[in-house]
Amino acid sequence: MHSRSYQNLKSTITGRFETPRVELREHKGAPLVAYSGVVLASKLIEKLMVAARIDDAVRVLQRHKPYWESDHVLTLVYNLLSGGETLSDIQRLRQDKGFARLVNSDQVPDPTTVGDFLVRFDDSSLGRLRGTLEAVQDTAFGWLPRRRREVATMDWDSSIHEVYGQKKQGADFAYDHTWCYNVLYATLAETGDVLYQDLREGNTSSSVGTKEVLPATIRRLQQHFQAVRFRADSAFYDQEIVSICDEADVEFFIVAKQQAPLMQSILQIPEDAWKSLYRKHKQPRSGAAKRKKRPNLQRRITVRRKPDSWFKARTQVASIDFQPPTWKSPYRFVITRTEVVDKDGAQLLLDDGLCKYAYQVVVTNSGRSDSAVMRVAHARGNQENLIKDFKYGLGLSHVPTGFLMANKAYFVIASLAWNLKTWMLNLICKLDGAVVRFKRFLYQWIYHAGLLVRTARNTIRLKMASGDYQQRFAAALLRLAKL
Repeated sequence: MHSRSYQNLKSTITGRFETPRVELREHKGAPLVAYSGVVLASKLIEKLMVAARIDDAVRVLQRHKPYWESDHVLTLVYNLLSGGETLSDIQRLRQDKGFARLVNSDQVPDPTTVGDFLVRFDDSSLGRLRGTLEAVQDTAFGWLPRRRREVATMDWDSSIHEVYGQKKQGADFAYDHTWCYNVLYATLAETGDVLYQDLREGNTSSSVGTKEVLPATIRRLQQHFQAVRFRADSAFYDQEIVSICDEADVEFFIVAKQQAPLMQSILQIPEDAWKSLYRKHKQPRSGAAKRKKRPNLQRRITVRRKPDSWFKARTQVASIDFQPPTWKSPYRFVITRTEVVDKDGAQLLLDDGLCKYAYQVVVTNSGRSDSAVMRVAHARGNQENLIKDFKYGLGLSHVPTGFLMANKAYFVIASLAWNLKTWMLNLICKLDGAVVRFKRFLYQWIYHAGLLVRTARNTIRLKMASGDYQQRFAAALLRLAKL
């Protein structure tokens, strides 16, 4: 029971959430749409001539009655951009009169028809589709402001996509015994674009296929950016990849494998050659209040449950010139070593009395300082966020078909949907496409209710409630018209 004073206070509150009486009625007027932001994507697709380019280059269907290749591709793109995660989600677009009017379409393909379209792909047609979408991306790069075309940093990695069907063609057990596909990713750190992506069989090494597509990817970027950089983890520590970057005048930062000859050379580095990786924090000005640090709860609980736990402390950096046994020439290797300490901060020792360190090694051709090289190399961590967002933001944990080539085509089309998101953010929404996550993008720019009205001049008029979204949407349309 509530007290009388609380009941009196409650009666004066005006911001309470209550459920009013609800009556359902059919709406028979102008069509409503729940994702008005699709208009921006549709206009950008038209500006980039995506449909015309696909229809000119890709031949999968024997007859075009009534759909062309671009109709199927864009149906999948709009399905992903409106929050759909499976082929069956296309059915809601077919039943949405407002969506058809937004994209100026008479009819949306059936999900089973789209699935049949994907199954028709082979290596040749998939290559033409990939080349077409790369040409579209090149056009978008040309529209970037000059200040955003100074440096292009390629991040390469692979990721496993777990599947649950037992009859998925190409699925296999990965290194961690996961039944999956293995996908190769190349992303652009400055914009968030997917530069290259290839769905492969599950039991495939991370760097397989990189040497074949890397030279063409570098040439594409060098046409639009002043400088190009390459970053990757130790799976891409390969003499051929290093040579490709060297010959193309590309600055590379690759995590090296800690093999015995290299580690023996590292252990011979003089003690006075090691420098602190991080700059000392500036002393607060006299009289300035010192900010109180919050306690490290994770460390406190770890020590309580495992008293013999160890932790990392101070990090130092140094560099050497080293030639791996199978390589043709020496390269610069930048090394960080991090002290391993106990719960009281005392450094742990090995059996022979030497201090214990955790090492990280990066091979590079850069002329930057040791600390700057490691800062650039460590910045590759954001690619993990991009790949995770690509997998789960687009719903790619649902691999749509049981055929490997069809799934390859689906993932390539999904990369177009992803890149449309980054182009919208970078070109017309004044945001950073490398930072804004896909679900956040949908909430900010796609999911908004509107009313569609057709005028006498066969023009679609989109009515929105006044407010911040309507103002941002109108400004984005103006910027889009100027591209």
